[in-house]
Amino acid sequence: MINIIAAYPDYLDLYGEYSAVKLLEKRLTGCGKEVAVTGMGFGTFPDISRADMIYVGAGTEGRVLSVLNDMKEHAGQLKEFVGRGGLLAVSGSSMAIFCRTVTDTRNGTGCEGLGLFDAQAVITPKRRYGELICSYGSEKKVIGAVNSSIDFARGNAQEEMFRVIWDSSGRFPKGTAEGFRTGDNVYASEITGPLIWRNPFLLDEIAEKLAGEKLPECRELWYTETVRAYDHALEVLMKEAHLA
Repeated sequence: MINIIAAYPDYLDLYGEYSAVKLLEKRLTGCGKEVAVTGMGFGTFPDISRADMIYVGAGTEGRVLSVLNDMKEHAGQLKEFVGRGGLLAVSGSSMAIFCRTVTDTRNGTGCEGLGLFDAQAVITPKRRYGELICSYGSEKKVIGAVNSSIDFARGNAQEEMFRVIWDSSGRFPKGTAEGFRTGDNVYASEITGPLIWRNPFLLDEIAEKLAGEKLPECRELWYTETVRAYDHALEVLMKEAHLA
């Protein structure tokens, strides 16, 4: 049984982020795997000792701060979960929850984060939107959007998730590190979409980590249409970026 925990699914669901959990479940059950999805919410922190994955979707800055406050008493359990190899996936502004500190320049306040990432999050008054193309590894290209007012300052010890190739807003210059990664079990990116829906090779990578094995190629219509949508969107963005 593969146990997935969806953190605050009705609260951190900006842009339909928790469809990513349903997509993972669909990919795994289509290969004969048993999957159980449990919710985590305010006042309801499930036993994560046997969880295989925790998914934290994107939310507005105010909601991110509320979740951070609620999660603080469980910081030790979350660090143990990651330390034993549990898979943590974080999307959008929710990355701030796991930084060392969070500063809100709108009102001059600040607080400690959960400290899983060697980074600082700074909430600014200005929201910025951009479509991105990023490199992942030596060959793969990731696409998606960032719509955020949070700046992240990475520490020297923090690994990157992606490397920006192009950003329509100009916020991230070419070559900028995007997102956070820790080992092979922590994925965090500001990019939403949801990320693994728009980039099916990431869906496969995470599903195979959870399954512990290479999965057979999926030939179901929903998957082939997802791949087709990725190919088309990448082609359009590459032309817009004058890279095609």
